[in-house]
Amino acid sequence: MPASPKKLFSYACKFAFVLILTVLFSATVNAKNTTPISHKVILTDDTPLAAFEGIYQAKENPFSVFKITIVGDKLLAKALEGEQQFTLTRKSDLSFESPDADGDETMTVVFSKNASGGITGALVGGQQQWNKIKSYTPPAEVKLTADQLKSFEGKYESEQKKGTYLQITATAGGLALKQLWNGREVNFIAIGEQSFLNREIGFPLVFTKDVNGAVIKLLAFGRDYWDKVKE
Repeated sequence: MPASPKKLFSYACKFAFVLILTVLFSATVNAKNTTPISHKVILTDDTPLAAFEGIYQAKENPFSVFKITIVGDKLLAKALEGEQQFTLTRKSDLSFESPDADGDETMTVVFSKNASGGITGALVGGQQQWNKIKSYTPPAEVKLTADQLKSFEGKYESEQKKGTYLQITATAGGLALKQLWNGREVNFIAIGEQSFLNREIGFPLVFTKDVNGAVIKLLAFGRDYWDKVKE
C-alpha cells in the first residue's frame, strides 16, 4: 500500500540535513606494556548552535518549510505553517536526534556545510534533503468556482498500488481527500487552477487534465500518482 497522508505527514515532518560526524579517536599505547589500552572517543562541537538557525525547505516538497531556532542547549524546528515542531538534541558537531512524528523511533538530523563553513542544509532520517533558504513566502489562496471545484471530484486509484483508492469531494472552500482504506480525511485550499494545498502539514495536490479539459490524474506530495477512475 502506498504511504498514507498520515505517514507522509510523518515524512513531511522529518526535515532533513547531510551527515558529517566529527569524531576524534585518540589512544596512548605504552610500547613496553603488552596490555591493550582502551581508546577514548572525543566528540567535538566546533560549530556554534547559532549557525544552524534559519529557514529550511524540503527539496522534494517546497511547501514543507521549517524555521530552526535555539532553545537552551537544543534546537527547535517549527513549521512556518501549522503546529508541527521538533526538538533536536545534539549528538556531535553536525548530528542531532529527535523522536519522530509517531514517537516510537529516533530520527537523525545531520547538517551539511559548504567550503566556507556555512550551514547549507540537512538530511533527515538519512532520506530527505532539506535546503537552507533566506526567506519563504506562503502561496496565496485562489478562489475557484463551484463548477471548477466539482470537476476534480471522483475516485482515484494509486499507480503504485493498484486497488488502493482516494475519493476527492468539492467543499465550500476547496477539496476534501478521503482515504478509502481507513476513512481519514484531509482538507485542501486552492493555490492555483489545478493546484491545492493543506497548509497544516504542507501536503500539496496537483491535478492533470487531458486535451479536452477533463481531469485524469492527481499528484500527491510531488511523488505519488493517482489515476482518476472512469465511472
